Amino acid sequence: MDKLKATFEPYRQLAYNRWQQFNSREQRLLSALAIVVGAAFLYFVIWLPSAQAVAQAETQLAAQQNQYQWVQQAIARYKSLEGKASTNSTVKGSLSQRINQAAAQYDIELARIQPQGEEYLVTVDTVPFNQLLQFMNALESDFGLQLTGADIARLEQPGNVRLRKLLVKDVS
Repeated sequence: MDKLKATFEPYRQLAYNRWQQFNSREQRLLSALAIVVGAAFLYFVIWLPSAQAVAQAETQLAAQQNQYQWVQQAIARYKSLEGKASTNSTVKGSLSQRINQAAAQYDIELARIQPQGEEYLVTVDTVPFNQLLQFMNALESDFGLQLTGADIARLEQPGNVRLRKLLVKDVS
């Protein structure tokens, strides 16, 4: 501590001598300026970034909570539809025909339909996300099919996705 004090002592003495050279009016102005600069430093370097970080965290939390609620509602909706295959509607055709009919109904160009045991693997290169959700909902509710898995990738173009894998099987 003494070494540190000894290092800064010449600078402190120089500042004190310089301070004594100012008249009392200049000393008051410099004191007021030091208070303003100190307050500005505290506001812009400490308070403002902290307040912005808190606001950003609150915004992210609200967005995550909204997304969580949406996912919970979607899960509840799909669980309620899970047991109900569209038995009241007259669904005709093979599994691949019904998938093609649903794709045509929603103007979706299928990249591939490939049988995998009792299921079919469906892929789509580019499709608007909302249109894909409507297509998937129609497969379950209108065409009597069950979706057992999906792999969706976001594309750089806003609103569009790539359906890498959709596993579909017949429930009837």
